[in-house]
Amino acid sequence: MRTEQLFEETRLLFHALKQWVESFHDGPGLSAPMRGVLELLLRGGVMTVPDMARARGVSRQHIQQQVDTLLESELVERSANPAHRRSPMIALSDRGRALIQNMRAREQNAISRLQVGVSDNAVEEAAQVLAAWRAGLQRDTERRST
Repeated sequence: MRTEQLFEETRLLFHALKQWVESFHDGPGLSAPMRGVLELLLRGGVMTVPDMARARGVSRQHIQQQVDTLLESELVERSANPAHRRSPMIALSDRGRALIQNMRAREQNAISRLQVGVSDNAVEEAAQVLAAWRAGLQRDTERRST
């Protein structure tokens, strides 16, 4: 029962966060999956589409769709991959880096002003709980797909 509550709150938080982000940023026209690719490239650096798919736990085709749109918008750039001719390297363009960094800065500024009544320790503990559940669910998914 407690796990169901945790999962329900996680889903509700995800939707609230998505709405908050969408209302906060006027104009970039990024979907949540496209933003996820930009965030991943900001944190992880240059990657291939299959690398991104593994890191996000989604299909290569899903990431390829996002990357294609981001390429058209000139938010990412493609370069040759010496290790694999058919899987180019994808990196943030200067424009994409500036966009995602500005979005993150505006959000961090707004988050720092929010008063939710939760201690830093509680936030850290909650993050650990969610990370443990995510890892457990990923292991179970992998186990069942082999």
